[in-house]
Amino acid sequence: MANIRERKPLPQAFRMLSTQAIMLHQAVADMLKLNITDYKCMDLIARLGPMTAGRLAEESGLTTGAITGVVDRLERAGYVKRTDNPKDRRSVIIELTLDKRKRKEYEEIFLPLERKLEKQASSYTSEELSRFIEFIHKTAEILHEEVIRLTKKSEN
Repeated sequence: MANIRERKPLPQAFRMLSTQAIMLHQAVADMLKLNITDYKCMDLIARLGPMTAGRLAEESGLTTGAITGVVDRLERAGYVKRTDNPKDRRSVIIELTLDKRKRKEYEEIFLPLERKLEKQASSYTSEELSRFIEFIHKTAEILHEEVIRLTKKSEN
């Protein structure tokens, strides 16, 4: 029987990358004293800006019920706050509340990784990087669709 890496190298490479990414983010979540789901939801807010709980549910693929618990825990830990939504009184906006110390701590966690990735990227042409980034974005969309599909399936 052929080695699985020989038969399907791209899916195997993604599985390897995924495992290492999950382990990295678990280590970051541990440093921040958060569970990984709460940390990644905080990361969505950090990257995309303030949003409603409904949008956070859409972006994460989690149910609105699960998001309520996530936001409660993040709020208790001092990472986010809820504010009234000026466009819809029935909802709230979730926004990041990192003080300077927490923001610096968060940024410093990723600084060595960013430097290593920049060094790695410097060995590629702008065109190669552009295609690679496009591939990553399209792959992320596929993964998001799978999260939604699996979340719906697990609810049934």
